[in-house]
Amino acid sequence: MSDEMQKKYVEFQILQQQLQQLYQQIQQIDTQLTELNNVIISLDDFKLLKPGSEMLVPLASGIFAYAELKQTEMVRVNVGSNVSVKKSIGDTISLVKAQIKELDDYKTKLVANFTQVNEYVHILQHELIKQSKKDETKQVAEE
Repeated sequence: MSDEMQKKYVEFQILQQQLQQLYQQIQQIDTQLTELNNVIISLDDFKLLKPGSEMLVPLASGIFAYAELKQTEMVRVNVGSNVSVKKSIGDTISLVKAQIKELDDYKTKLVANFTQVNEYVHILQHELIKQSKKDETKQVAEE
């Protein structure tokens, strides 16, 4: 195997790993988008509740407690560093929609990058196959 072909093969392997990482990032974003869309659905449902309504509150994974709702117009939103602020349901939905837009924009860039790298990987793969066939033909001719 020639030095040039070895370099191309190493580049091919690195790019395949990069494609795998991009694919995983895209899948993670899809998961986050699904979760955020579910948050909007939950907030829309929450708006319909009245003070005094009984509801189940999650304590841990699969463990719930019964609670009585005191307020339905405001929720607490985590803003980081263990700090939360009161926000209206409408403001919270707007905040979540903004997060969805940011993630969608980032996903679009990742998909474009994935497509570009994938196209280059196919070109590189074709070159490697072509060179490999040339090397085989050359080797057979020398024998």
